[in-house]
Amino acid sequence: MTPADDTTAIPNGHGHDEDKTSESSTRVPDNVQDVEKSDGGAAKGVETPDQEPKRTVTGLKWFIIYTSLMSTVLLFALDNTIVATIQPDIVEAFNDQQDLAWIGVSFILGQVVILPVGKAYGIFNMKWLFLISLILFEGGSAICGAAPNMAAIIIGRAIAGVGGAGVYVGGLTYISVLTTPHERPLYLAILMSVWGFGNVLGPIIGGSFAVSSATWRWGFYINLPIAGLFAPAFMFLMPNLNAMPDTPFMKKLRMQDWVGITVFTALMACFCMAGSFGGTLYAWDSGSEIALWVVTFVLFIAFILVTIYHPLVPAEARLLPVQFMVTRDLIIIPLQAFLVAGSMMMSIYYTPLVFQFTRGDSPLMAGVRILPLICMIVFGCLFNGFAMPKFGYYLPWYVVGNALLVAGAALMTTIDSSISNSALYGYTVIIGLGVGAFQSAGIGVASALAPASEISNVVSVMTIAQIIGITFALAIPGSIFQNKAMQYIAAALPDIPHEHLAELITGASGKFYKSLSKSDQLLVVDQITAAISEAFYYLVGATAIGFITSFFLSPKKLFLSGGSVA
Repeated sequence: MTPADDTTAIPNGHGHDEDKTSESSTRVPDNVQDVEKSDGGAAKGVETPDQEPKRTVTGLKWFIIYTSLMSTVLLFALDNTIVATIQPDIVEAFNDQQDLAWIGVSFILGQVVILPVGKAYGIFNMKWLFLISLILFEGGSAICGAAPNMAAIIIGRAIAGVGGAGVYVGGLTYISVLTTPHERPLYLAILMSVWGFGNVLGPIIGGSFAVSSATWRWGFYINLPIAGLFAPAFMFLMPNLNAMPDTPFMKKLRMQDWVGITVFTALMACFCMAGSFGGTLYAWDSGSEIALWVVTFVLFIAFILVTIYHPLVPAEARLLPVQFMVTRDLIIIPLQAFLVAGSMMMSIYYTPLVFQFTRGDSPLMAGVRILPLICMIVFGCLFNGFAMPKFGYYLPWYVVGNALLVAGAALMTTIDSSISNSALYGYTVIIGLGVGAFQSAGIGVASALAPASEISNVVSVMTIAQIIGITFALAIPGSIFQNKAMQYIAAALPDIPHEHLAELITGASGKFYKSLSKSDQLLVVDQITAAISEAFYYLVGATAIGFITSFFLSPKKLFLSGGSVA
Protein backbone atom coordinates (compact mmCIF):
# COMPACT_ATOMS: atom_id res chain seq x y z
CA MET A 1 0.00 0.00 0.00
CA THR A 2 1.49 3.33 -0.99
CA PRO A 3 0.31 6.32 1.01
CA ALA A 4 0.51 8.66 -1.94
CA ASP A 5 -1.43 11.38 -0.17
CA ASP A 6 0.41 10.90 3.13
CA THR A 7 -2.66 9.43 4.77
CA THR A 8 -2.95 6.57 7.17
CA ALA A 9 -5.14 3.72 6.11
CA ILE A 10 -7.82 2.58 8.49
CA PRO A 11 -7.72 -1.21 8.56
CA ASN A 12 -11.02 -3.02 8.43
CA GLY A 13 -10.07 -5.55 11.07
CA HIS A 14 -11.32 -8.59 9.18
CA GLY A 15 -8.32 -9.66 7.15
CA HIS A 16 -9.67 -8.45 3.78
CA ASP A 17 -7.22 -7.94 1.00
CA GLU A 18 -6.84 -4.53 -0.59
CA ASP A 19 -9.25 -5.18 -3.45
CA LYS A 20 -12.01 -6.11 -1.07
CA THR A 21 -11.21 -3.14 1.09
CA SER A 22 -11.74 -0.81 -1.82
CA GLU A 23 -15.18 -2.22 -2.37
CA SER A 24 -16.53 -2.75 1.12
CA SER A 25 -14.37 -1.18 3.80
CA THR A 26 -16.21 2.11 4.08
CA ARG A 27 -16.31 1.84 7.84
CA VAL A 28 -13.86 2.22 10.66
CA PRO A 29 -12.89 -0.32 13.31
CA ASP A 30 -13.05 -0.08 17.07
CA ASN A 31 -9.55 1.30 17.39
CA VAL A 32 -6.67 2.20 15.14
CA GLN A 33 -3.25 0.93 16.06
CA ASP A 34 -0.27 3.12 15.21
CA VAL A 35 -2.46 5.76 13.61
CA GLU A 36 0.54 7.62 12.35
CA LYS A 37 4.14 6.64 11.72
CA SER A 38 6.86 9.18 11.67
CA ASP A 39 7.45 8.50 7.99
CA GLY A 40 3.76 8.87 7.12
CA GLY A 41 3.37 5.14 6.48
CA ALA A 42 0.34 2.98 6.91
CA ALA A 43 -1.02 1.69 10.16
CA LYS A 44 0.64 -1.45 11.43
CA GLY A 45 -2.50 -3.36 12.25
CA VAL A 46 -5.25 -3.99 14.68
CA GLU A 47 -5.22 -5.53 18.11
CA THR A 48 -5.51 -9.28 18.36
CA PRO A 49 -8.52 -10.74 20.20
CA ASP A 50 -6.51 -11.61 23.31
CA GLN A 51 -4.91 -8.16 23.61
CA GLU A 52 -6.32 -5.15 25.38
CA PRO A 53 -6.44 -2.45 22.67
CA LYS A 54 -4.23 0.56 23.25
CA ARG A 55 -4.77 4.16 22.20
CA THR A 56 -1.83 5.14 20.05
CA VAL A 57 -2.25 8.93 20.06
CA THR A 58 -1.31 9.85 23.62
CA GLY A 59 0.17 12.54 25.84
CA LEU A 60 0.12 16.22 24.95
CA LYS A 61 -0.78 15.52 21.32
CA TRP A 62 -3.91 13.61 22.34
CA PHE A 63 -4.86 16.35 24.82
CA ILE A 64 -4.61 19.05 22.14
CA ILE A 65 -6.52 16.99 19.55
CA TYR A 66 -9.28 16.11 21.99
CA THR A 67 -9.58 19.69 23.26
CA SER A 68 -9.73 20.98 19.68
CA LEU A 69 -12.51 18.55 18.80
CA MET A 70 -14.41 19.59 21.92
CA SER A 71 -14.16 23.23 20.82
CA THR A 72 -15.93 22.49 17.53
CA VAL A 73 -18.68 20.53 19.28
CA LEU A 74 -19.10 23.42 21.73
CA LEU A 75 -19.43 25.96 18.89
CA PHE A 76 -21.91 23.76 17.03
CA ALA A 77 -24.01 23.41 20.18
CA LEU A 78 -23.87 27.16 20.83
CA ASP A 79 -25.25 27.83 17.37
CA ASN A 80 -28.12 25.43 18.03
CA THR A 81 -29.59 27.71 20.67
CA ILE A 82 -27.85 31.07 20.55
CA VAL A 83 -30.63 32.61 18.47
CA ALA A 84 -33.21 31.74 21.14
CA THR A 85 -32.56 35.00 23.01
CA ILE A 86 -31.44 37.27 20.15
CA GLN A 87 -34.32 36.65 17.75
CA PRO A 88 -36.28 39.73 18.95
CA ASP A 89 -33.22 41.94 18.37
CA ILE A 90 -32.70 40.51 14.86
CA VAL A 91 -36.36 41.06 14.01
CA GLU A 92 -36.22 44.64 15.28
CA ALA A 93 -32.94 45.33 13.47
CA PHE A 94 -34.37 44.32 10.09
CA ASN A 95 -38.06 45.04 10.83
CA ASP A 96 -38.97 41.64 9.39
CA GLN A 97 -41.36 39.69 11.60
CA GLN A 98 -42.63 37.55 8.70
CA ASP A 99 -39.35 35.65 8.25
CA LEU A 100 -38.77 35.03 11.97
CA ALA A 101 -39.54 31.31 11.67
CA TRP A 102 -36.75 30.88 9.11
CA ILE A 103 -33.99 31.88 11.58
CA GLY A 104 -34.22 28.63 13.52
CA VAL A 105 -35.41 26.42 10.68
CA SER A 106 -32.57 27.35 8.30
CA PHE A 107 -29.89 26.05 10.70
CA ILE A 108 -31.78 22.77 11.12
CA LEU A 109 -32.24 22.51 7.35
CA GLY A 110 -28.48 22.72 6.92
CA GLN A 111 -28.02 19.89 9.41
CA VAL A 112 -30.05 17.41 7.34
CA VAL A 113 -26.80 16.56 5.52
CA ILE A 114 -25.48 14.93 8.70
CA LEU A 115 -26.33 11.41 7.50
CA PRO A 116 -24.57 11.61 4.10
CA VAL A 117 -21.65 13.46 5.70
CA GLY A 118 -21.37 10.79 8.38
CA LYS A 119 -21.34 8.14 5.66
CA ALA A 120 -18.66 10.10 3.79
CA TYR A 121 -16.34 9.99 6.82
CA GLY A 122 -16.08 6.24 6.25
CA ILE A 123 -15.11 6.67 2.60
CA PHE A 124 -13.16 9.89 2.06
CA ASN A 125 -10.17 11.44 3.82
CA MET A 126 -11.45 12.28 7.30
CA LYS A 127 -9.14 15.22 7.90
CA TRP A 128 -9.97 17.04 4.68
CA LEU A 129 -13.68 16.43 5.12
CA PHE A 130 -13.47 17.82 8.64
CA LEU A 131 -11.54 20.91 7.53
CA ILE A 132 -13.99 21.65 4.70
CA SER A 133 -16.89 21.33 7.15
CA LEU A 134 -15.14 23.70 9.56
CA ILE A 135 -14.62 26.29 6.82
CA LEU A 136 -18.32 26.11 5.88
CA PHE A 137 -19.34 26.47 9.51
CA GLU A 138 -17.17 29.50 10.12
CA GLY A 139 -18.08 31.04 6.76
CA GLY A 140 -21.79 30.74 7.54
CA SER A 141 -21.22 32.32 10.95
CA ALA A 142 -19.36 35.23 9.35
CA ILE A 143 -22.20 35.78 6.88
CA CYS A 144 -24.72 35.90 9.75
CA GLY A 145 -22.61 38.34 11.74
CA ALA A 146 -22.22 40.73 8.81
CA ALA A 147 -25.76 40.22 7.45
CA PRO A 148 -27.36 43.38 6.00
CA ASN A 149 -30.85 41.83 5.95
CA MET A 150 -32.88 38.82 7.07
CA ALA A 151 -32.23 36.92 3.83
CA ALA A 152 -28.48 36.95 4.52
CA ILE A 153 -29.09 35.66 8.07
CA ILE A 154 -31.15 32.78 6.70
CA ILE A 155 -28.55 31.85 4.06
CA GLY A 156 -25.70 32.11 6.56
CA ARG A 157 -27.53 29.92 9.07
CA ALA A 158 -28.14 27.25 6.43
CA ILE A 159 -24.45 27.20 5.43
CA ALA A 160 -23.40 27.09 9.09
CA GLY A 161 -25.84 24.20 9.61
CA VAL A 162 -24.17 22.18 6.85
CA GLY A 163 -20.68 22.84 8.19
CA GLY A 164 -21.74 22.37 11.80
CA ALA A 165 -23.21 18.96 11.03
CA GLY A 166 -19.90 18.00 9.43
CA VAL A 167 -17.70 19.06 12.36
CA TYR A 168 -20.06 17.49 14.90
CA VAL A 169 -20.21 14.06 13.30
CA GLY A 170 -16.51 14.38 12.45
CA GLY A 171 -15.60 14.97 16.06
CA LEU A 172 -17.63 11.96 17.20
CA THR A 173 -16.11 9.78 14.47
CA TYR A 174 -12.54 10.82 15.24
CA ILE A 175 -12.96 10.08 18.94
CA SER A 176 -14.72 6.77 18.26
CA VAL A 177 -11.85 5.70 15.98
CA LEU A 178 -8.97 6.87 18.15
CA THR A 179 -10.17 5.49 21.51
CA THR A 180 -10.45 1.94 22.81
CA PRO A 181 -13.86 0.34 23.50
CA HIS A 182 -13.35 0.55 27.25
CA GLU A 183 -12.38 4.24 27.40
CA ARG A 184 -14.70 5.38 24.60
CA PRO A 185 -17.81 5.88 26.81
CA LEU A 186 -15.95 8.28 29.09
CA TYR A 187 -14.46 10.35 26.26
CA LEU A 188 -17.82 10.48 24.49
CA ALA A 189 -19.52 11.39 27.77
CA ILE A 190 -17.17 14.36 28.20
CA LEU A 191 -17.79 15.41 24.60
CA MET A 192 -21.56 15.07 24.94
CA SER A 193 -21.42 17.04 28.19
CA VAL A 194 -19.70 19.82 26.27
CA TRP A 195 -22.45 19.57 23.64
CA GLY A 196 -25.12 19.83 26.33
CA PHE A 197 -23.29 22.68 28.05
CA GLY A 198 -23.01 24.54 24.74
CA ASN A 199 -26.73 24.18 24.07
CA VAL A 200 -27.54 25.72 27.44
CA LEU A 201 -24.79 28.32 27.20
CA GLY A 202 -26.13 29.51 23.82
CA PRO A 203 -29.05 31.56 25.18
CA ILE A 204 -26.82 33.02 27.91
CA ILE A 205 -24.13 34.15 25.47
CA GLY A 206 -26.72 35.37 22.99
CA GLY A 207 -28.49 37.35 25.68
CA SER A 208 -25.20 38.82 26.90
CA PHE A 209 -24.31 40.10 23.45
CA ALA A 210 -27.86 41.34 22.81
CA VAL A 211 -27.79 43.68 25.80
CA SER A 212 -24.17 44.81 25.28
CA SER A 213 -22.55 47.30 22.92
CA ALA A 214 -21.22 44.35 20.89
CA THR A 215 -24.85 43.70 19.76
CA TRP A 216 -26.40 40.41 18.62
CA ARG A 217 -23.94 40.18 15.71
CA TRP A 218 -21.22 38.89 18.02
CA GLY A 219 -23.45 35.96 18.81
CA PHE A 220 -22.29 34.72 15.39
CA TYR A 221 -18.83 36.32 15.21
CA ILE A 222 -17.76 34.57 18.44
CA ASN A 223 -17.16 31.36 16.45
CA LEU A 224 -14.37 32.88 14.39
CA PRO A 225 -11.68 33.68 17.02
CA ILE A 226 -12.26 30.37 18.83
CA ALA A 227 -11.86 28.38 15.61
CA GLY A 228 -8.79 30.45 14.76
CA LEU A 229 -7.21 29.57 18.11
CA PHE A 230 -7.45 25.85 17.37
CA ALA A 231 -6.75 26.06 13.63
CA PRO A 232 -3.08 24.95 13.97
CA ALA A 233 -4.17 21.78 15.79
CA PHE A 234 -6.70 20.96 13.07
CA MET A 235 -4.17 21.47 10.30
CA PHE A 236 -1.01 19.97 11.80
CA LEU A 237 -1.96 17.51 14.58
CA MET A 238 -5.19 15.85 13.47
CA PRO A 239 -4.49 12.32 12.17
CA ASN A 240 -4.79 12.06 8.39
CA LEU A 241 -7.08 9.01 8.27
CA ASN A 242 -8.44 7.42 5.12
CA ALA A 243 -10.51 4.22 5.12
CA MET A 244 -9.90 3.60 1.41
CA PRO A 245 -6.51 5.12 0.50
CA ASP A 246 -6.04 3.16 -2.74
CA THR A 247 -9.51 3.84 -4.16
CA PRO A 248 -9.59 6.71 -6.69
CA PHE A 249 -11.60 9.78 -5.74
CA MET A 250 -14.02 9.45 -8.67
CA LYS A 251 -14.73 5.85 -7.74
CA LYS A 252 -15.52 6.97 -4.20
CA LEU A 253 -17.97 9.48 -5.61
CA ARG A 254 -19.66 6.76 -7.64
CA MET A 255 -19.97 4.64 -4.50
CA GLN A 256 -22.20 7.28 -2.90
CA ASP A 257 -25.93 6.60 -2.74
CA TRP A 258 -26.91 9.76 -4.60
CA VAL A 259 -30.54 8.71 -4.98
CA GLY A 260 -30.79 8.11 -1.25
CA ILE A 261 -29.02 11.39 -0.46
CA THR A 262 -31.39 13.37 -2.69
CA VAL A 263 -34.55 11.74 -1.33
CA PHE A 264 -33.43 11.99 2.31
CA THR A 265 -32.39 15.65 2.05
CA ALA A 266 -35.68 16.60 0.38
CA LEU A 267 -37.62 14.59 2.98
CA MET A 268 -35.98 16.31 5.94
CA ALA A 269 -36.29 19.76 4.36
CA CYS A 270 -40.02 19.31 3.74
CA PHE A 271 -40.61 17.91 7.20
CA CYS A 272 -38.71 20.76 8.91
CA MET A 273 -40.70 23.37 7.02
CA ALA A 274 -44.05 21.62 7.46
CA GLY A 275 -43.58 21.24 11.22
CA SER A 276 -42.12 24.68 11.86
CA PHE A 277 -44.33 26.79 9.59
CA GLY A 278 -47.70 25.24 10.44
CA GLY A 279 -49.88 27.81 12.17
CA THR A 280 -47.17 30.47 12.03
CA LEU A 281 -46.03 31.23 8.51
CA TYR A 282 -48.83 29.19 6.90
CA ALA A 283 -52.29 28.37 8.19
CA TRP A 284 -52.74 24.66 8.92
CA ASP A 285 -55.43 24.35 6.25
CA SER A 286 -53.58 26.40 3.64
CA GLY A 287 -52.52 24.90 0.32
CA SER A 288 -48.84 25.47 1.10
CA GLU A 289 -48.97 23.66 4.45
CA ILE A 290 -50.99 20.73 3.10
CA ALA A 291 -48.62 20.42 0.14
CA LEU A 292 -45.60 20.28 2.47
CA TRP A 293 -47.11 17.43 4.50
CA VAL A 294 -48.17 15.49 1.41
CA VAL A 295 -44.71 15.78 -0.15
CA THR A 296 -43.14 14.81 3.21
CA PHE A 297 -45.23 11.62 3.35
CA VAL A 298 -44.45 10.70 -0.27
CA LEU A 299 -40.72 11.26 0.26
CA PHE A 300 -40.82 9.21 3.46
CA ILE A 301 -42.25 6.23 1.57
CA ALA A 302 -39.71 6.78 -1.21
CA PHE A 303 -36.82 6.81 1.28
CA ILE A 304 -37.97 3.53 2.83
CA LEU A 305 -38.13 1.98 -0.63
CA VAL A 306 -34.67 3.15 -1.72
CA THR A 307 -33.21 2.02 1.61
CA ILE A 308 -34.61 -1.50 1.24
CA TYR A 309 -34.88 -2.12 -2.49
CA HIS A 310 -32.39 0.27 -4.12
CA PRO A 311 -30.96 -1.83 -7.00
CA LEU A 312 -28.12 0.51 -8.03
CA VAL A 313 -25.94 0.28 -4.90
CA PRO A 314 -25.09 -2.65 -2.60
CA ALA A 315 -26.72 -2.75 0.84
CA GLU A 316 -23.56 -1.67 2.65
CA ALA A 317 -23.23 1.44 0.46
CA ARG A 318 -26.80 2.69 0.88
CA LEU A 319 -27.25 5.99 2.69
CA LEU A 320 -29.00 4.60 5.76
CA PRO A 321 -26.61 1.86 6.95
CA VAL A 322 -29.17 -0.41 8.58
CA GLN A 323 -27.20 -3.57 7.82
CA PHE A 324 -25.52 -3.48 11.25
CA MET A 325 -28.85 -3.07 13.08
CA VAL A 326 -29.34 -6.81 13.40
CA THR A 327 -30.24 -7.01 17.09
CA ARG A 328 -33.05 -5.53 19.14
CA ASP A 329 -30.65 -3.33 21.11
CA LEU A 330 -29.12 -1.83 17.95
CA ILE A 331 -32.64 -0.75 16.95
CA ILE A 332 -33.73 0.55 20.35
CA ILE A 333 -30.56 2.53 21.14
CA PRO A 334 -30.90 4.92 18.14
CA LEU A 335 -34.56 5.38 19.13
CA GLN A 336 -33.40 6.32 22.63
CA ALA A 337 -30.93 8.82 21.13
CA PHE A 338 -33.80 10.34 19.12
CA LEU A 339 -35.95 10.74 22.25
CA VAL A 340 -33.33 11.99 24.71
CA ALA A 341 -31.86 14.60 22.34
CA GLY A 342 -35.33 16.02 21.77
CA SER A 343 -36.05 16.00 25.50
CA MET A 344 -32.91 17.98 26.25
CA MET A 345 -33.42 20.52 23.48
CA MET A 346 -37.07 21.18 24.29
CA SER A 347 -36.22 21.78 27.94
CA ILE A 348 -33.43 24.16 26.97
CA TYR A 349 -35.71 26.15 24.65
CA TYR A 350 -38.80 26.52 26.82
CA THR A 351 -37.48 26.78 30.38
CA PRO A 352 -35.83 30.21 29.80
CA LEU A 353 -39.07 31.41 28.20
CA VAL A 354 -40.97 30.57 31.39
CA PHE A 355 -38.53 32.61 33.45
CA GLN A 356 -38.59 35.52 30.98
CA PHE A 357 -42.34 35.88 31.20
CA THR A 358 -43.12 34.86 34.77
CA ARG A 359 -40.13 36.62 36.38
CA GLY A 360 -39.52 39.39 33.88
CA ASP A 361 -35.97 38.14 33.40
CA SER A 362 -33.68 39.51 30.73
CA PRO A 363 -32.47 37.00 28.12
CA LEU A 364 -29.18 36.78 30.02
CA MET A 365 -30.77 36.09 33.39
CA ALA A 366 -33.23 33.60 31.89
CA GLY A 367 -30.29 31.69 30.49
CA VAL A 368 -28.52 31.70 33.85
CA ARG A 369 -31.63 30.25 35.47
CA ILE A 370 -31.26 26.97 33.60
CA LEU A 371 -27.79 26.27 34.98
CA PRO A 372 -29.29 23.63 37.34
CA LEU A 373 -30.49 21.79 34.23
CA ILE A 374 -27.08 21.80 32.57
CA CYS A 375 -25.24 20.96 35.79
CA MET A 376 -27.35 17.84 36.19
CA ILE A 377 -26.88 16.89 32.52
CA VAL A 378 -23.11 17.26 32.83
CA PHE A 379 -23.02 15.39 36.14
CA GLY A 380 -25.13 12.56 34.73
CA CYS A 381 -23.04 12.27 31.55
CA LEU A 382 -19.75 12.15 33.41
CA PHE A 383 -21.01 9.73 36.03
CA ASN A 384 -22.38 7.47 33.28
CA GLY A 385 -19.12 7.66 31.33
CA PHE A 386 -17.15 6.62 34.41
CA ALA A 387 -19.48 4.07 36.00
CA MET A 388 -21.08 2.28 33.05
CA PRO A 389 -17.81 0.76 31.68
CA LYS A 390 -16.80 -0.12 35.25
CA PHE A 391 -19.94 -2.07 36.10
CA GLY A 392 -20.75 -3.16 32.54
CA TYR A 393 -24.54 -2.92 32.49
CA TYR A 394 -26.32 -0.35 30.36
CA LEU A 395 -30.04 -1.26 30.71
CA PRO A 396 -30.41 0.36 34.19
CA TRP A 397 -29.16 3.71 32.91
CA TYR A 398 -31.85 3.81 30.23
CA VAL A 399 -34.65 2.66 32.54
CA VAL A 400 -33.83 5.09 35.37
CA GLY A 401 -33.06 7.97 33.00
CA ASN A 402 -36.34 7.60 31.13
CA ALA A 403 -38.29 7.27 34.40
CA LEU A 404 -36.84 10.61 35.55
CA LEU A 405 -37.65 12.19 32.19
CA VAL A 406 -41.29 11.05 32.32
CA ALA A 407 -41.61 12.47 35.84
CA GLY A 408 -39.98 15.78 34.93
CA ALA A 409 -42.01 16.21 31.74
CA ALA A 410 -45.26 15.44 33.58
CA LEU A 411 -44.43 18.03 36.24
CA MET A 412 -43.75 20.67 33.54
CA THR A 413 -47.33 20.26 32.28
CA THR A 414 -48.56 21.57 35.66
CA ILE A 415 -46.75 24.93 35.59
CA ASP A 416 -48.59 28.23 35.71
CA SER A 417 -47.55 31.86 36.01
CA SER A 418 -47.42 31.69 39.81
CA ILE A 419 -45.07 28.71 40.03
CA SER A 420 -42.22 29.14 42.52
CA ASN A 421 -38.57 29.25 41.59
CA SER A 422 -37.81 26.19 43.70
CA ALA A 423 -40.46 24.15 41.87
CA LEU A 424 -39.15 25.13 38.46
CA TYR A 425 -35.56 24.42 39.48
CA GLY A 426 -36.64 21.07 40.90
CA TYR A 427 -38.42 20.08 37.70
CA THR A 428 -35.43 20.97 35.55
CA VAL A 429 -33.07 19.09 37.87
CA ILE A 430 -35.16 15.95 37.42
CA ILE A 431 -35.12 16.37 33.63
CA GLY A 432 -31.38 17.08 33.66
CA LEU A 433 -30.60 13.95 35.65
CA GLY A 434 -32.78 11.91 33.30
CA VAL A 435 -31.02 13.26 30.23
CA GLY A 436 -27.55 12.85 31.72
CA ALA A 437 -28.19 9.24 32.77
CA PHE A 438 -27.95 7.95 29.19
CA GLN A 439 -27.62 10.83 26.73
CA SER A 440 -23.91 10.18 26.14
CA ALA A 441 -24.10 6.40 26.39
CA GLY A 442 -25.63 5.60 23.01
CA ILE A 443 -22.64 5.82 20.66
CA GLY A 444 -20.34 3.97 23.05
CA VAL A 445 -22.85 1.16 23.63
CA ALA A 446 -23.84 0.83 19.97
CA SER A 447 -20.16 0.87 18.90
CA ALA A 448 -19.42 -1.98 21.29
CA LEU A 449 -22.44 -4.01 20.20
CA ALA A 450 -21.98 -3.53 16.44
CA PRO A 451 -19.30 -5.26 14.34
CA ALA A 452 -15.86 -3.67 14.70
CA SER A 453 -15.87 -2.32 11.14
CA GLU A 454 -19.13 -0.40 11.54
CA ILE A 455 -18.11 2.55 13.75
CA SER A 456 -18.65 5.29 11.17
CA ASN A 457 -22.07 3.84 10.36
CA VAL A 458 -22.93 3.69 14.06
CA VAL A 459 -21.94 7.34 14.46
CA SER A 460 -24.00 8.27 11.37
CA VAL A 461 -27.14 6.55 12.61
CA MET A 462 -26.81 7.87 16.16
CA THR A 463 -26.18 11.46 15.10
CA ILE A 464 -29.01 11.53 12.57
CA ALA A 465 -31.28 10.09 15.27
CA GLN A 466 -30.27 12.99 17.52
CA ILE A 467 -30.84 15.60 14.81
CA ILE A 468 -34.25 14.19 13.84
CA GLY A 469 -35.17 13.99 17.53
CA ILE A 470 -34.26 17.66 17.99
CA THR A 471 -36.20 18.56 14.84
CA PHE A 472 -39.32 16.78 16.12
CA ALA A 473 -38.94 18.30 19.60
CA LEU A 474 -38.67 21.84 18.22
CA ALA A 475 -41.16 21.54 15.37
CA ILE A 476 -44.11 19.76 17.03
CA PRO A 477 -44.05 21.44 20.48
CA GLY A 478 -43.15 24.69 18.71
CA SER A 479 -46.31 24.51 16.65
CA ILE A 480 -48.37 23.59 19.74
CA PHE A 481 -46.90 26.48 21.72
CA GLN A 482 -47.19 29.14 19.04
CA ASN A 483 -50.71 28.20 17.99
CA LYS A 484 -52.02 27.85 21.54
CA ALA A 485 -50.31 31.06 22.68
CA MET A 486 -51.72 33.08 19.81
CA GLN A 487 -55.15 31.51 20.32
CA TYR A 488 -55.17 32.22 24.07
CA ILE A 489 -53.82 35.77 23.76
CA ALA A 490 -56.29 36.62 21.00
CA ALA A 491 -59.14 35.41 23.24
CA ALA A 492 -57.87 37.28 26.33
CA LEU A 493 -56.95 40.50 24.48
CA PRO A 494 -59.13 40.65 21.36
CA ASP A 495 -58.12 44.23 20.55
CA ILE A 496 -54.49 43.31 19.81
CA PRO A 497 -53.82 43.33 16.03
CA HIS A 498 -53.07 39.87 14.66
CA GLU A 499 -49.67 40.90 13.30
CA HIS A 500 -48.48 41.69 16.84
CA LEU A 501 -49.49 38.34 18.34
CA ALA A 502 -46.38 36.55 17.03
CA GLU A 503 -44.19 39.34 18.40
CA LEU A 504 -45.57 38.79 21.91
CA ILE A 505 -44.49 35.16 22.08
CA THR A 506 -40.82 35.74 21.19
CA GLY A 507 -40.02 37.06 24.66
CA ALA A 508 -40.83 39.65 27.29
CA SER A 509 -38.07 41.96 26.11
CA GLY A 510 -39.84 43.01 22.90
CA LYS A 511 -41.00 46.58 22.39
CA PHE A 512 -44.64 45.72 21.82
CA TYR A 513 -44.86 43.67 25.03
CA LYS A 514 -43.34 46.54 26.99
CA SER A 515 -45.88 48.95 25.47
CA LEU A 516 -48.79 47.03 27.03
CA SER A 517 -50.36 48.03 30.31
CA LYS A 518 -49.38 46.12 33.45
CA SER A 519 -52.69 44.28 33.57
CA ASP A 520 -52.44 43.27 29.90
CA GLN A 521 -48.88 42.05 30.44
CA LEU A 522 -50.10 39.81 33.27
CA LEU A 523 -52.78 38.40 30.98
CA VAL A 524 -50.17 37.68 28.30
CA VAL A 525 -47.95 35.94 30.87
CA ASP A 526 -50.84 33.72 31.96
CA GLN A 527 -51.60 32.68 28.37
CA ILE A 528 -47.96 32.14 27.41
CA THR A 529 -47.33 29.95 30.46
CA ALA A 530 -50.45 27.89 29.75
CA ALA A 531 -49.29 27.36 26.15
CA ILE A 532 -45.80 26.26 27.29
CA SER A 533 -47.29 23.75 29.74
CA GLU A 534 -49.41 22.24 26.94
CA ALA A 535 -46.37 21.96 24.68
CA PHE A 536 -44.76 19.71 27.30
CA TYR A 537 -47.41 17.06 26.66
CA TYR A 538 -45.31 16.13 23.63
CA LEU A 539 -42.40 15.44 25.97
CA VAL A 540 -44.59 13.30 28.21
CA GLY A 541 -45.54 11.11 25.24
CA ALA A 542 -41.98 10.90 23.88
CA THR A 543 -40.41 10.01 27.24
CA ALA A 544 -43.14 7.43 27.92
CA ILE A 545 -42.14 5.68 24.70
CA GLY A 546 -38.52 5.80 25.83
CA PHE A 547 -39.39 4.37 29.23
CA ILE A 548 -41.38 1.47 27.80
CA THR A 549 -38.82 0.54 25.14
CA SER A 550 -35.93 0.73 27.63
CA PHE A 551 -37.19 -2.47 29.29
CA PHE A 552 -36.57 -4.37 26.05
CA LEU A 553 -32.82 -3.72 26.15
CA SER A 554 -30.51 -6.57 27.05
CA PRO A 555 -29.80 -7.07 30.78
CA LYS A 556 -26.40 -8.56 29.97
CA LYS A 557 -23.05 -6.96 30.70
CA LEU A 558 -21.52 -4.90 27.92
CA PHE A 559 -17.95 -4.96 29.23
CA LEU A 560 -15.91 -7.64 30.92
CA SER A 561 -13.97 -6.73 34.01
CA GLY A 562 -10.78 -6.24 32.00
CA GLY A 563 -12.38 -3.57 29.88
CA SER A 564 -12.86 -5.60 26.71
CA VAL A 565 -16.24 -6.00 25.10
CA ALA A 566 -18.27 -8.88 26.48
